This record gives sequence, C-alpha cells and structure tokens, in this order.
Amino acid sequence: MGKEPYIYTGMHIPKEYRGYPRSLLDIVIIIEEIAARGGSPICNALLEIAGLGTATIVNGGNEEQKKKYLPPVARGEKMGCFSLTEPGTGSDASGIKCRAERVGDEYVINGRKRYTSGAHVSAYIILFAVTDPGKGARGISAFIVPTDTPGYSVLEQVKCMGLRGHQDEELLFKDCRIPKENLIGEEGKGLHYGLASLDETRTTLSAGFIGLARICLESAVEYAKERTTFGKPLFHRQALGFPLADVATEIDAARLLNYKAAWLHDKGMRHTVETAKAKILATKAMLDAANTTIEVYGGFGCTTRYPTERYYRDARIWSFAQGTPEIMKFIVTRDLFGKYEM
Repeated sequence: MGKEPYIYTGMHIPKEYRGYPRSLLDIVIIIEEIAARGGSPICNALLEIAGLGTATIVNGGNEEQKKKYLPPVARGEKMGCFSLTEPGTGSDASGIKCRAERVGDEYVINGRKRYTSGAHVSAYIILFAVTDPGKGARGISAFIVPTDTPGYSVLEQVKCMGLRGHQDEELLFKDCRIPKENLIGEEGKGLHYGLASLDETRTTLSAGFIGLARICLESAVEYAKERTTFGKPLFHRQALGFPLADVATEIDAARLLNYKAAWLHDKGMRHTVETAKAKILATKAMLDAANTTIEVYGGFGCTTRYPTERYYRDARIWSFAQGTPEIMKFIVTRDLFGKYEM
C-alpha cells in the first residue's frame, strides 16, 4: 500500500517533516469530493487532524517542535487538536480566561475549554491561553500540551445531533505544568497564529460544506425524477424545481468564491475576507440544500429509511464550526467599513 494510508493526514505538512503537501486549492477539491460522496464526518476528522491539529505548529512553531510533532501526524500514527473555545467564550476569542502563568522554566495552566474535537484520542492539544491579562488579544499565547501531562483531563464528551464522530469535549487544566519549550512562537502572538490557521482551515471547511450540499442536491434530483404525483414526476413541480435550481446556483457560486480564497493562499496573499465570504455562501448552500432535500422527500425525508435526515443533521451542526455565519458577516462588514471609511 506504500504511502497511500497516510497521504490525507499529511496534506498540510511540508515534506521536510514527512508530509505529503498539497496546494490549498488541491485540498479543497479533495475535501469537497469526499463530502460529496457522503463523507462529511470523515471530512470533519481530516480537518481536525490534517488542518487545525497541525497548522498552528506549521505557522508559528520552531524547528524542534515541527520535527517532534508533525511527522507522526503525517504518517497517520497520531493526531492533535485545536482548543480555543471556552464554556463562557465562543466567537469572542480575545475574551478567553484560561491562564498560562510562567513559573521558572515552566508554564502552569489553569482553566477550562470546550468544543475541542478529538481531544480524547489526541496526542497533544494546541492550547490558547492568556499569558498577560492586561493586553487583551495581544496577551494570548499558544502552547503544545501533550495529553499525558498531569493536570489535564477530559471532563465530558457530549454527543452531537449530527457528525456523530465528533463530540463536544470539555477539558480541564488544573495546575497543568508544561516546559517553556512548549510555547509556540512568541508570547502574545498566539491568537495571530491561531487566526492564520483558521483562515486556512475555514477554506477547507467550506469545501466540505459544498460537498455536503452536492450530495443533498443529487439525492433530491434523483428522487424528484422517480417520485410521481398526479401523473408526473416531482421535478415538473416548480414549487420544488425552482428551489433546487437556487441550490445548484449557490453551490457553483460558493465553489468559485472558495477557489479564489484558496488561490490567494497559494500565492501567499491574505484571504481572510475572501474566505469569510466563501464560508457565508457555502453555509447557505449547505443549509438550503439539506432543507430543500427534506422538502422534496416529504415525510420520508425525516425517517431513517433515507440518508437525507443524516445530511440535515450534519449540515445543521456543521454550520457553526470555526466561526458562525454571523461572525463571517462581521469580518466582511468590518472590511467594508474600513475600505470605504463609512
């Protein structure tokens, strides 16, 4: 089998760290195709392992950290996870309370995190914690916390309505001590590294949304050709056909926006706003596709006889990942106001 079992987990990792790097444009195409074949839970895992679990180290880590933590992920042997959200802080990342205090040659971490996907099976946590409470966003740093560190524990794993391989995992750090060498980059730049990682993984996330929208649309079209009412197939009914036409248009538009964001990334250009726009439209396409497919199937669509109910559940929860649609709109609005000085 050669290298094939490991290629997807190494897509974001440079060759010098045993990765199998792809351009971001390549990655979004791969993710979309996996999701379009019904693999949205697989895409979620790939995003956590190949993207969020490594991107912060790639963006801000030193050589020693990269050589130690990236190769096992690229080989498919281990995974890492990304821990930013807290019980009382979600969209406002600068408001996190988890504290990392420097004591001699160590950092002592205290606090709680949640929505840390894959924490219970990860080898390490990419943790964001406050090192200087008086500096706001510039007082947040990023750390690598091995999951066998004393003082770290998974408090709770709450099952979700969709993406059932994913769980809402709440973490506790109680006098958790890590060596100062586990600081990623510089103190106070953690949020910078984290947001740069999210720019990248939000682009691949949008590709997953588009893929899930595609399988919903394909399922609805096939059913609308087979099911007849009053002597004609359902697709003759404009009340169903026109919404499907809207979904098809949204999917193509979202894909083009997402390709632009990925292309900008591959050219080394900033794409925060472009990625936010792509995620806004990809989210809408996914939710519209899932809902319209249920409408086409009618009552059958809400039963476990067909996979449509799973697509709907996956779409509903996935839409909140890595920044809600409202936060994406805030990013675009902020750019508009700054650009036009309104």
